[in-house]
Amino acid sequence: MLDQLVQVLSPAPQGEGRFLGANMHPQAFRVYGGQVLAQCVSAAVDTVPAEREIHSQHAYFLRPGKPAEPIEFEVENARDGYSFSSRRVVALQGGKPILVSSISFQAPSRGDDYQPDMPQVPPPESLASERQRSLEAGNLDESFMITTGEDLDIRVVEPVDWMNPTPREPVLQAWMKTTGALPDRRGLHQAVLAYLSDAFLIDVCLIVHGRHFDGAGFQVASLDHALWFHEDFRADQWLLHTVEAERIGGGRGLARGSFYTSDGRLVATTMQQGLMRFR
Repeated sequence: MLDQLVQVLSPAPQGEGRFLGANMHPQAFRVYGGQVLAQCVSAAVDTVPAEREIHSQHAYFLRPGKPAEPIEFEVENARDGYSFSSRRVVALQGGKPILVSSISFQAPSRGDDYQPDMPQVPPPESLASERQRSLEAGNLDESFMITTGEDLDIRVVEPVDWMNPTPREPVLQAWMKTTGALPDRRGLHQAVLAYLSDAFLIDVCLIVHGRHFDGAGFQVASLDHALWFHEDFRADQWLLHTVEAERIGGGRGLARGSFYTSDGRLVATTMQQGLMRFR
């Protein structure tokens, strides 16, 4: 499964600025947004000078993706400046965009350093994985295993009964990594983190009122996503993702997430706004 994830997150070149990607879960009810975010990162990285490092991604989800169809990626070279490079990536199916993304790269630079402290949480070794919990509960959905597959090891600090959620404080903390070692290929670890970053941002807004993603009469979808990379990390080593709801209203929910290494370094920050409204 991990080999499949690496392959899916590595769209194949089809000519200058064009790439073609497969889907991780072709039998699912929709394409997982984090997959498309990650594929955009990989495609953009392939068009930028090797010394420039990705530092941010901003994306809008436009249409639901069709899991049984491949995804085309078109990369536009918006600018290569003295210190920064900018790329615009469009993901398409059937000639129509399903996601547009702007991705920025920076030449190595030095400056001041500050970050908040990492929250104190139990170590991942003391927690059960989401896959283990799902297998024990007998509710593993093999068609859409984002947090419960064999490719990722995700351990929630205070687990949620996703099938029967109850109202709780809008905070989720989860240790995350791949289940095996990843190659040292440029941009791959950032692409995997982009894949991980979409996992709990809508969920943390839903649990405030004890709602389920598939709740009857309630429409849920990702609208936009932002991701900032602060320093190097490995996605095959433990990362703590802390997620909090910022605001829920107007049929939308906004959440923020922070990724820390096990030694407390803040390596990435993410925010997402999702559609959350009564039909």
